[in-house]
Amino acid sequence: MNTEILEQIGLSKNEIKIYFTLLELEQSTATPIVKKSGIPNSKVYPTIDKLIRRGLVSYVIKNNVKYFQASDPKNLIEFLNNKEKLIAQQKGEIEKLIPEIERKRKLAKEKQEATIYESIDGVKAAFNNILNTIPQGQEYYVFTLGEELGREDLRRFFRDYHKKRIEKKIKVNLIANEKIREIFSKYHKYKGMIIRYSKQNLPTGIFIYEDCVMTVVWQGEPTAFVIKSKNNADRYRDFFKEIWKTAKP
Repeated sequence: MNTEILEQIGLSKNEIKIYFTLLELEQSTATPIVKKSGIPNSKVYPTIDKLIRRGLVSYVIKNNVKYFQASDPKNLIEFLNNKEKLIAQQKGEIEKLIPEIERKRKLAKEKQEATIYESIDGVKAAFNNILNTIPQGQEYYVFTLGEELGREDLRRFFRDYHKKRIEKKIKVNLIANEKIREIFSKYHKYKGMIIRYSKQNLPTGIFIYEDCVMTVVWQGEPTAFVIKSKNNADRYRDFFKEIWKTAKP
């Protein structure tokens, strides 16, 4: 008899052997089962216990001795029915877990990338990357630089940069320190730029766009640090918007 289907529904080889052995013996103690099935005595009792729990074997006690017997073969259908019920229950539990699993998967999947741009040409490339990353018509957020914005080379740099930005119709919301209002209002007012000033001691040289946060340092050799992380960018964006509420035009 081909018993492969019984393995497919979850019975072990030992369970199948003992079940068919009991069908032949009708009613038996453990010793004849060991002899006929060829299964060691140490494994017979645990296997019989499993079959009892599955409803495929029962027993009677005669003179304080257990006699085991195979249950009606139709109980195999009941065994399958019970498995179906359990699977349906487990499926329901898994369906409840899926949103949480997906959330964890999404968080785990998100990679945090860090890129460093060195030298003036490197920083220019980093700024060009902002314009290449942001879709046309969208906006980004800036905690501007400090008094170094008065430098002629930086004024030239930002004139060229904002010309490209305006061509792409990208908007920028910018917060500057109140201390540099005069410099900023004189040299750094461009189309599509909304500026507000704050007296708070805020970070400077921070550019928040899409899933990225770029920090620019101009002292010494110009350097730009770009971290790509949605969570990080969202936190900076939320912080910016909170400061924006109290900053003054």
